[in-house]
Amino acid sequence: MSWIRNLLSRRRIDRDIADEIQAHLDEKVDSLVAQGLSRERALLAARREFGNVAHYQERGRDVWRWRPVEEFFADLRFALRQLRKAPAFTLAGVLTLALGIGANTAVFSVVDAVILRPLPFPDSDRLVSVQSRARNGRADSLSYPTFFDFRGRNRVFEHLVCFRDTEMGLSGAGAPVELSGQIVSWDLFAALRVRPAAGRGFLPEEEKSGQRGVVLSHRLWAERFSADPSIVGRSIDLDRQPYTVVGVAPRGFNFPIGSRTVQFWTTLAVDAASATGTPITEQRGARLLDAVARLKPGISPGRAKAAMDAIAAALARQYPDENKNVPATVVVPEIEAVVGDTRPPILILLGAVGLVLLVACANMANLLLARTAERQREFALRSAIGAGGGRLVRQLLVEGLTLSAAGAAAGILVAAGCLRAAARLAADSIPRIEQAAIDGRVLVFSVGLAFATTVLFSLAPAYRIARARLIAPLKQSSAGAVAGKDRLRNALVVFQIALGLVLLSGAGLLASGFLHLMRRDPGFQPRGLVSFSVSLPQALQRGTKHLDFDNRLLDRLASLPGVASAATTSTLPLAGHQMTISFNVEERPSAPSEHPACEMAFVSPEYFQTVGIRLLEGRLFTEADDGQSPPVLVVNRAFADKFFPGERVPGKRIEPGAAANHTRMGMREIVGVVGNARQDSLGAAPDPIYYYVAKQLPWCCGSYVVRTSGSPLALESSVRSVVASLDSGAPVYGVRTLDDVLSAGIAGPRFHALLLGAFALIALALTAVGLYGVLTYSVLTRTREIGIRVAMGARRGDVLRMILKEAGVLVGAGVAIGVAGARAGNRLAADIAPAAAIPQPALLFLACGVILAAAALAAWFPARRAASVDPMTALRGE
Repeated sequence: MSWIRNLLSRRRIDRDIADEIQAHLDEKVDSLVAQGLSRERALLAARREFGNVAHYQERGRDVWRWRPVEEFFADLRFALRQLRKAPAFTLAGVLTLALGIGANTAVFSVVDAVILRPLPFPDSDRLVSVQSRARNGRADSLSYPTFFDFRGRNRVFEHLVCFRDTEMGLSGAGAPVELSGQIVSWDLFAALRVRPAAGRGFLPEEEKSGQRGVVLSHRLWAERFSADPSIVGRSIDLDRQPYTVVGVAPRGFNFPIGSRTVQFWTTLAVDAASATGTPITEQRGARLLDAVARLKPGISPGRAKAAMDAIAAALARQYPDENKNVPATVVVPEIEAVVGDTRPPILILLGAVGLVLLVACANMANLLLARTAERQREFALRSAIGAGGGRLVRQLLVEGLTLSAAGAAAGILVAAGCLRAAARLAADSIPRIEQAAIDGRVLVFSVGLAFATTVLFSLAPAYRIARARLIAPLKQSSAGAVAGKDRLRNALVVFQIALGLVLLSGAGLLASGFLHLMRRDPGFQPRGLVSFSVSLPQALQRGTKHLDFDNRLLDRLASLPGVASAATTSTLPLAGHQMTISFNVEERPSAPSEHPACEMAFVSPEYFQTVGIRLLEGRLFTEADDGQSPPVLVVNRAFADKFFPGERVPGKRIEPGAAANHTRMGMREIVGVVGNARQDSLGAAPDPIYYYVAKQLPWCCGSYVVRTSGSPLALESSVRSVVASLDSGAPVYGVRTLDDVLSAGIAGPRFHALLLGAFALIALALTAVGLYGVLTYSVLTRTREIGIRVAMGARRGDVLRMILKEAGVLVGAGVAIGVAGARAGNRLAADIAPAAAIPQPALLFLACGVILAAAALAAWFPARRAASVDPMTALRGE
């Protein structure tokens, strides 16, 4: 480390070397004076004998320093001086790189968090997701009996764990609050190899009916129970039932992985208990579970899938009525299940932002080429006094590295702002995006990107210097030294135009698809609607007891000022698939294994009018449709078209696989057909769904919807007061407007369209600046030529056309290349874009028009400057 100390003590070393040389000279002078010479003549003789003092000082420094590092810092100091002398060039370069590096850093941090980063569990590569696979190839959830069979018969997993979402109200620990939780099998923590921060995980016997154990999240433990370690073993009230706290999860633990924050975990004993009828843990047709497994050592996912397929096929033969349609399994790494369909769009965005960086590098190369041309006389002088071509190239690289470092620092600030905006835009559409941050891995990426960009944009000027005849500029005037066409700079502009067109075309495709989604009819009227849920105690959840609570609540809500109507539903529009239940058609009876299936929901009679779903045929539910009246259903248009195409549907009868308290199902008459209120994203085709009236299917519990003439969220305090007047211990949760639900349904397409659109605008701006710079430089270097043309009779329009023609050649070449690239890029973008409102050829034509308009604007000002050249001023310097 001595060379580092010497590097930091350069002045002291120079002083010591100078003192030592002076001591040698003084000693020689004294010796010559003693021999009879005068001091003046002795000093001259000593200097002649000693030789070049500067040479020996340089050799002395070489002994005490590491020359490459010393020269690098010398180049760095020179680079900083040069950049300080050209503030406009420096600012343009830093801003260009900040946009390019910042955008790439932000997208990489998302890719790192969502795709590259392993799951936060030990040996997470051994975790796999396990699902059933239906005959149509789609993945399907597991039922409890199927899960138990999978768990008991497999020989490829160390653990197989099931889980499903649940909500429970916490009371007795401050104000009542609704908690998000998971119902899991006993070995969740053992399978994930996670040790609770306090207490333990679950035991096998805690899966039995009547057991009530719970593990709290670390955050809930800290916020609601003041991180009291004595909470383990104590009882807390969930849904007004006592649950024993057996453990506290470690800090940061969240399962399943995703945007939903889980606050507690309890066992499937909750589902094993049933006051009436058959518990859900014994219903083989009730498929509502997800599962995760840990592979045994030496077992690959492919081998595990083959083993589980054999078990699924055996169950399909053993239980044909329930399992025939799910004869195989889906076994994939858990990280793939978490990422899901978000991988292709994110990778496409990563590729797009890479194109932005290439455009930025081309712009920087053009800036440096112009800067190099301006400094040709400087480089010629340095070459004349002994600097080699390699030395000059190294200086350019150091200047480029200095610019990149400044651009990377500014880019990290840009990336931090982009990440905050991206997290808000993406909402819940991208898993784990909230974990994206500027951490060590991302910083390493940014530093590597800075070095890579340095090499990319320094290649062109370095090549120019290495090949240049540097003596010529000393013999020529500044005008003559830089005259002529610059093919390299022109090629870079063509490259920028082509990449800009690719990005603009792809952004146009996504934007068109997003606008198409915005214009699609969701099938309901979201404006003025607010929804919420209420956590009811288990005593009210059994049988029909909750119906009285619902009726009283809806009556009081409807009487609030500004409220037009109120209703209850098990499934909100755009909330995704909730309950898929099979049914039999009276006209076309079939075996249970051949029954069709689709979504179902139960609603109060006022639901369709409240939400704004139109009646198309027949009638809607009325208050007379209760448990004593004939069983009826309402279906949507998608159901009617799929199962009764071309027929009048009201009066048809089906036998759904759901009934109150698991009594005999029985045929039900379809009394009405309503519009398609979309259950899934707006990009998908409408899902068939059939509706029960809540009084004939009194399952608990759903959501409440209220239509108001004022601001929906302004109603929240009144809603909470009304619920508290009915049951002070029932927490209200999930308050949101249906406009928010609609916005969340298009969050993914909106995120992709806005991000790619931003990249395209950045590329367009950089391309326009690049073209402007090339044409401006061309006008400056051809000032003498233009002056001669004007002096010989060329009109102003002739000069204008000459420069615009030069721009047209560059733009035409760029557009021609860009069209081919855009067509290939659009095929990729089409994979993540909804159906576009505008045909792709029209979008490509529009993108070309935008590029041409930007290019025309960029070319106009240099062309005007050329046309305004005064021939006398241009020729006076010659």
